Amino acid sequence: MGRITACRDLSSLDQVMVDDGRRFDYSKVSAAMNKVAKLHRRQEVDMAQEMMQDLSVLALRELGDMDASSLSSVLWGLAKVGCPVNPTLVQGILALSDTLWAAVKLGIENEAFIAACLREATPRLPGFNAQDLSNTLWAAAKLEIEDEAFIAAWLSVAKLKLHSFNAQELSNTLWAAANLGIKDKAFISNLLSEAKLKLPEFTSQDLSNTLWAVANLGIKDEAFIVTLFSEAKLKLPGFNAQGLSNTVWAVAKLGIEDGAFIATWLSVAKLKLHGFNAQNLSNTSWAAAKLGIEDEAFIATWMNEAKLKLNDFHPMGVQQVATAIASSDSWNIDTGFRNMIKARLVAKLGIEDGYFIAAWLSLAKQNLPTSNAQNLSNSLWAATKLGIEDKAFIATWVSEAKLKLLGVNAQDLFNTLWAVAKLDIEDGDFIAT
Repeated sequence: MGRITACRDLSSLDQVMVDDGRRFDYSKVSAAMNKVAKLHRRQEVDMAQEMMQDLSVLALRELGDMDASSLSSVLWGLAKVGCPVNPTLVQGILALSDTLWAAVKLGIENEAFIAACLREATPRLPGFNAQDLSNTLWAAAKLEIEDEAFIAAWLSVAKLKLHSFNAQELSNTLWAAANLGIKDKAFISNLLSEAKLKLPEFTSQDLSNTLWAVANLGIKDEAFIVTLFSEAKLKLPGFNAQGLSNTVWAVAKLGIEDGAFIATWLSVAKLKLHGFNAQNLSNTSWAAAKLGIEDEAFIATWMNEAKLKLNDFHPMGVQQVATAIASSDSWNIDTGFRNMIKARLVAKLGIEDGYFIAAWLSLAKQNLPTSNAQNLSNSLWAATKLGIEDKAFIATWVSEAKLKLLGVNAQDLFNTLWAVAKLDIEDGDFIAT
């Protein structure tokens, strides 16, 4: 074991394997695979994968003797190197392993196989440590697993061990809980309490994931949110494009009004907008409009990036941008870009009449039955601002709004009443409601 741990590069480790590989027991096999994953550089991927293939043969031989720690090391090594692996080895490991993490990293999508992994993992959960638990829930979220029995079993074990979760494990767990829609109030409360104690240890990635999760879960813990934003502000320069986009989305979603935080965010985002992908740009436009951001340099830079990446936008992303532009009268958006947005929305929706309003209406009519109260209010406000008089759209809107008005807040009620008056809607039942 000493020769393996002493290796400082792949060549020296490869020599150890040549000299002693045939005599490796399970602990040395897992240690060697872990070492390959840690030592390899980008330019050494081919060599690392070849070494992993050789070690996989040895791992398969020793599989029956491996403990949980060794199994975890083998899985982590295979996933880290991105090695094409022996299917028999992977299935054997996952049948014994404590984690679904490797199934995600290795790109395994077979539903029957994942279900079998869940069956194997569930009774073993009480033996999981903090990292195992965090990795497992993260994997469940990535695989979109909706197994209530598994989630319930996971929660019952995790509640007892949250105190041992480190910063990354807490952040990943919050992110996974948000993706899986976990609403267990006691668990979320305890998770936040642990996170608050360890927020100074959160990296930029941990913070952006946590901000997104808090907004997505609709968490109202004001003390935690204040502390979270205070910590995030200090580390904003280290946020990547995804983190910056998630953060401003969370600020808008939570309705945070912190001018100093937004100013810091803008100063960092301006320098990194070139790294924003299409989804980052569309989400940012929605947030910027909602927050009333009017920084001309930021808007100009954002617009230039959006022009370059418009072909990559999802239809809903284009709609987000179009809505943001329509609701932000102070943004200095040139006519050329407005026309690009209109044309792109038309193209994405497959409509050939060339009119942006027709494209918007087509999409809006489809989405009205699934719109919540706030979306209904916003859509009528937008229709009014755009001068839309489409009778079919108005009729569909009225029928849906009658059913959902109870969910409208005071501001939305005001906007709705204003729009109803501007459009001369004369539906007595609706007005009565």
